[in-house]
Amino acid sequence: MSDNTDRTPLAEQEPPAIKKGWRFYTGVVVLILSLVLPLFAFLVPLLGLSTGLSAVVIGLLVAGGPEVLGLLAVALLGKDIFQYLRYKAKRAFGNLFTERVSKERYYFGLAINLISWVPLYLYGYLPTYLPSDNTRIYILIAGDLSFIFSMFIMGGEFWEKFRQIFIWEGKSQQTSN
Repeated sequence: MSDNTDRTPLAEQEPPAIKKGWRFYTGVVVLILSLVLPLFAFLVPLLGLSTGLSAVVIGLLVAGGPEVLGLLAVALLGKDIFQYLRYKAKRAFGNLFTERVSKERYYFGLAINLISWVPLYLYGYLPTYLPSDNTRIYILIAGDLSFIFSMFIMGGEFWEKFRQIFIWEGKSQQTSN
């Protein structure tokens, strides 16, 4: 990992070094799949499935599948890959992505993340509160995309915190009385 700082002009910075092993390639594929999975819901009516089966397939494609894949991608990619992707995004979009995010930006991203689950729960438990036409699908797609976008708003700290959930360190803190 390089010692790039935000004070160094972007043109002079080197991209962070990453290992492009199976975790990198799998994580990128899973991340891309999580972004495009809701779009496949538009193809389900063309399959000629029954209404009930179509609803289940669309539900899996729009409500639930992208969130699970997004979290799996975060776990696979980790902080080093996030820093590499952030560098590439910074080159493309300027200073939109920063090394450290402010407390307000982190909590804003967290709020978007949590609010993006509301349409999923409404769809699962109170479907009458969502519109019954195609608007329901668009609401669920917006929820999925905002969930994924929120992880980028929260920055590298979130990616590392989430990744640590899946790493067993064999340590436990025991309190002595």
